[in-house]
Amino acid sequence: MGQPWAVGSAEWAPARLPLVLTALWAAAVGLELAYVLVLGPGPPPLGPLARALHLVLAAFQLLNLLGNVGLFLRSDPSIRGVMLAGRGLGQGWAYCYQCQSQVPPRSGHCSSCRVCILRRDHHCRLLGRCVGFRNYRPFLCLLLHAAGVLLLHAAGVLLHVSVLLGPALSALLRAHAPLHTAALLLLPWLMLLTGRVSLAQFALAFVTDTCVAGALLCGAGLLLHGMLLLRGQTTWEWARGQHSYDLGPCHSLQAALGPRWVLVWLWPFLASPLPGDGITFQTAVDVGLVAS
Repeated sequence: MGQPWAVGSAEWAPARLPLVLTALWAAAVGLELAYVLVLGPGPPPLGPLARALHLVLAAFQLLNLLGNVGLFLRSDPSIRGVMLAGRGLGQGWAYCYQCQSQVPPRSGHCSSCRVCILRRDHHCRLLGRCVGFRNYRPFLCLLLHAAGVLLLHAAGVLLHVSVLLGPALSALLRAHAPLHTAALLLLPWLMLLTGRVSLAQFALAFVTDTCVAGALLCGAGLLLHGMLLLRGQTTWEWARGQHSYDLGPCHSLQAALGPRWVLVWLWPFLASPLPGDGITFQTAVDVGLVAS
């Protein structure tokens, strides 16, 4: 009888520095946004109904962002604690010399996390953890609520902030020459250090640049992973042209997000248990999508 391989006995310490830097970046943007709203040009005047809608939308998105970040970090996507001994007999299993264990198909070792990840997609540098079988759903929802695309929201948090400060930014653009304005938007730190702009103008330009760049980055990531989600692929499989686990859009969505895949985008704590255990997966042949 083989002994189960227990990853929990080994020290597993993912890099915390990226998460700390991301938190500091988010805090800096939040503080500078507050500074702009309180002491800077401020937001456009809003009626009571519009102000209430803005507050409700912002609170809803903030709860979704924080909830999905928490779920992403709490969900361990690794083979840690998984009973693997005696199961490595099927096709696609491999042996990891770093973990000293058999690992199932679609899994891979992460040098940053120092452990093999079930259905490994990639290592998220911003949050300092791999994206895998157990935390793929909060990762996708985090991208959605950060980018603010598709039909669930009129604007995501980052894009919402940019639109909210649009009139203030327009006033700033009209007050200076085009070259000065372009330099402020492209090199806000340089303009601040050389004394060519006030602190409020710098904060407005920095927040706008960060929000627009973040929205574009999250939107691009969401488009890529949305395509992979519908195809049932990981990033690694997509790069190598592997389509073995493409079950069709509907089955692929259920395999990655659970039976309530239509609703999981609305609330991070909605129960939608994933089918399977992250070790064995249905293939296109299993569901009859590919001729035997």
